[in-house]
Amino acid sequence: MAQLTQEEDAFLRRARKKSAENADWFEFEDFAFGSRSPLYSKTRSHKDVLTHPLYVALKDMWLELGVRQGKVKDASGRKARGGR
Repeated sequence: MAQLTQEEDAFLRRARKKSAENADWFEFEDFAFGSRSPLYSKTRSHKDVLTHPLYVALKDMWLELGVRQGKVKDASGRKARGGR
């Protein structure tokens, strides 16, 4: 992603690795959106964060993990893997 800083790009690579390793959904959420995320390293408005390419990529990975782990319903309304 050309619009990312070096720090953001490195963070995205780490997030992709965690996603590929099927990291726990709640741990991934804390990693991706917690206070140490580079999403918040610059002063950005809430709207700027929500439209930032890093946020969009992290959100997609987070939701996909949630579907795989049965924590989130997919677009059809079904949970994967017999989630609760």
